[in-house]
Amino acid sequence: MSEIIQNPEKTLVELLTDSVSGMFYPSESDEKIKVIDWQADNPAPFDTILFRKYIGVTPSVRVEVLPWEKFFESTLTEKDWWTDFEKERAAQFLKVKELVARNLTNIEYLRAGNRVEFEAYLIGQDSEGKWKGLKTLIIES
Repeated sequence: MSEIIQNPEKTLVELLTDSVSGMFYPSESDEKIKVIDWQADNPAPFDTILFRKYIGVTPSVRVEVLPWEKFFESTLTEKDWWTDFEKERAAQFLKVKELVARNLTNIEYLRAGNRVEFEAYLIGQDSEGKWKGLKTLIIES
């Protein structure tokens, strides 16, 4: 997939930063979303051993790999109780998802932590093979 950046004057990292500015990932703690700009160009998939080294966690910390679309599942699946706020937030998350899908390949969703609190990483390779993406903290009880 070739990189399709909507604004050629901005880098993908800048576009991602702009797209998540002021956004919070909905969970029991509603944490900010941060942009990842790893200069690694290791081949996909980003294996869990290398991932652990990048984020600095020991082998005792649970790491799971999920389909990347699952990162957006709770933000895009409309519930009957949603207000205009949740609907607007979903529209923002849809734009972020589309930006990720258009500009990254080998997209992966990795989570590190226990069954209640974990760091969530949505990463993929840009046109140069470098790993970019998003990260947040999710709390689910």
